[in-house]
Amino acid sequence: MRFFLVILLFLAACVGDPTTPEIALKDFVEARIGKIASREFVTERVTGAMKVNLEGMSEEDFNKFADLRHARKESFKIISKSCQDKKCFLTYTISFSTKQDDKQIFTSEVKKIAELQWIEGKWYIADVSNLKTYHEALEPINPLE
Repeated sequence: MRFFLVILLFLAACVGDPTTPEIALKDFVEARIGKIASREFVTERVTGAMKVNLEGMSEEDFNKFADLRHARKESFKIISKSCQDKKCFLTYTISFSTKQDDKQIFTSEVKKIAELQWIEGKWYIADVSNLKTYHEALEPINPLE
């Protein structure tokens, strides 16, 4: 019986606290990569000017923003965290490959800063800005296509 309790406590310790900004950001990023996110999914996890901008997007623009079916996540890494009161800034990198017709055509690495705000017991993404983007084409690029 004790062995079972020790295992249960160990597993509970390994599961991250969903109320941390790191987990909120990671869950948001990982839920979008490789999929088409719904407007409802995205707007439920953002706040402030970012939410206003996303809600105000035309359907066509939002569909371009939300369609990440061709991206396959390779890594997600939080580099630094700076929090004050109910606001955190996380610097992170995400690496992904882009596929077309089941063939990998690009690898990319993007370094970003996300601002998260604690509102009513939950972390929301308030802003995301790109710091640096690196793309490597694995196939020749045809500008006429």
